[in-house]
Amino acid sequence: MNFSGMSLRAKLTALIMSVTLLGLALAFILLSLADMRAMRAALRREAVISARLAAEYCVAPLAFGYAEETAEALTKLAALEDIAYAAAYDAGGRLFACYNCGGGDSPPRVMPPAEEERAFSRIIAVREPMVYNGRVYGTLSLGVSTRNLYRTMAGRLALLAVIGAALAALTFFFAVRAQRVISAPMLRLAELARAVARHGDYSVRTGIERSDEIGTLAAGMDAMLENLESRGRQRDSAEEALRAAHAGLERAVAERTAELKAANEELEAFTYSASHDLRAPLRRIDGFAAILEEDHAAVLPEEARGAIARIRAGCRQMAGVIDSLLKLSRLMRQSINSVPLDLSAMAEEAAANLREAEPERTVAFSAAPGLYARGDRTLIGEVLENLISNAWKFSRRTAGAKVEFGLDGGDGEGAFFVRDNGAGFDMEYASNLFRPFQRLHAASDFPGTGIGLVTCRRIIERHGGRIWAEGEPGKGAVFYFTLPGSAGRGSDAEKEGISKAEEGA
Repeated sequence: MNFSGMSLRAKLTALIMSVTLLGLALAFILLSLADMRAMRAALRREAVISARLAAEYCVAPLAFGYAEETAEALTKLAALEDIAYAAAYDAGGRLFACYNCGGGDSPPRVMPPAEEERAFSRIIAVREPMVYNGRVYGTLSLGVSTRNLYRTMAGRLALLAVIGAALAALTFFFAVRAQRVISAPMLRLAELARAVARHGDYSVRTGIERSDEIGTLAAGMDAMLENLESRGRQRDSAEEALRAAHAGLERAVAERTAELKAANEELEAFTYSASHDLRAPLRRIDGFAAILEEDHAAVLPEEARGAIARIRAGCRQMAGVIDSLLKLSRLMRQSINSVPLDLSAMAEEAAANLREAEPERTVAFSAAPGLYARGDRTLIGEVLENLISNAWKFSRRTAGAKVEFGLDGGDGEGAFFVRDNGAGFDMEYASNLFRPFQRLHAASDFPGTGIGLVTCRRIIERHGGRIWAEGEPGKGAVFYFTLPGSAGRGSDAEKEGISKAEEGA
């Protein structure tokens, strides 16, 4: 029987019936044992009295050796229904006379030694000395059968069984009626819990008002349902507010997207305008300055020739700024096509281009082998080109110039770096490095547009990484950048992926 799978009503009924029946059975057993013990004791007392009387009647014939008269005297015991046998033994313990000796429980020919009577023996045996004038002439042994005793006990047990069955039926009836007091509210609570779990309706209540533990449980469940109902209302209100906020946010995002789209279109228009409207005046200024420098240099004073040279240099610088801005705008609009990259090879290629552009310079360049990452080839190439060309430029005045590309940290978590031993910078002004047109050195010492590092920062941030710098005046600088997604020293599988990507390109 699976007791754990039974209903509460069945469990209570089974528990009440089990306890009641166990109590009844135990009471019946104890009562029966007590009755049997009392009846055996009463039967033994009767047997002792009968044996004492018989010994008094039979001692005289035994003393004179009259066996027949002794046996005849023993027949007087026939009035007792339960007598199994009666025997008279002489002083030597030999059987002298006997009554009912032919039955199944005949006494032995020689009187055995006295034994302790067993609890459920079929015969109750008693012995009584046969004394006359203070002299013992023999022993009277009387056996009383317990057959009628057990028959009486069987009848009583049958009666007790009938009474027990009636009590069990009555107990079952009252158990079924009584357990409803407990099971009915508990079943109601269980049904209510199932209904709440099934439909999620927290507005229902138990409707149970009692002062016992079940009432406490029902009150606690009602309080819990009320709390859940309150929280449900709060949740619904919050969800409604969230939906309204989400709708408002979607509208705001749509409006902001439209604004950004319009701003990008305006920026593109401005970029296009700048590339044409600004270049044309610059070309005219540079052109007229070139005419003055080439055709009229002989008649111009030295100061005028110097001014013309500065005008032309300013035009070239302005043209460079315009080109850098246009390049930055173009790179920011370019979509990112992330592929496996061999950064070591790309750094070597950038250094080779710089050596080709400035063959007169001797710079010791080194790139750690086997450095790989994922990113857009064109954009990351622009980052490496800018950082290495910066290191190349700012180490111009350093004897034994060195530029190094490598990885700082473990695989997958490290930062790539470009290090030089050039002019360096003061860390107090490090935050200005990645701002447009911000320079930490004079343009006459190290020319440039001030756009390159801004371009690097925008590209790295678009890839989900970050870039920063460390330096010290006169001791060089280090520029670090990270690229999320398996950045570090590559495996053979990554090399194979790069080769396939290059073949596809």
